[in-house]
Amino acid sequence: MEIARDRYLDDTRGLHLMMGLRSRTTEAHSLLTALTPDERDKVSAALVRALDEVEQVIKPHLADVSNR
Repeated sequence: MEIARDRYLDDTRGLHLMMGLRSRTTEAHSLLTALTPDERDKVSAALVRALDEVEQVIKPHLADVSNR
């Protein structure tokens, strides 16, 4: 199972990031699938907050990438 969120950092959709939580074992899969819809929403919100933080770190470098 995977819970993932995407983020586009520009209008061209050329700078696309994805952050996800993926189960890699049967036990972890069972754990994630047992979450209630509300709990899945909370995990999703945590991923969005983490993407917000990542974006703040890499944002100063966006001009460097678009000049290539």
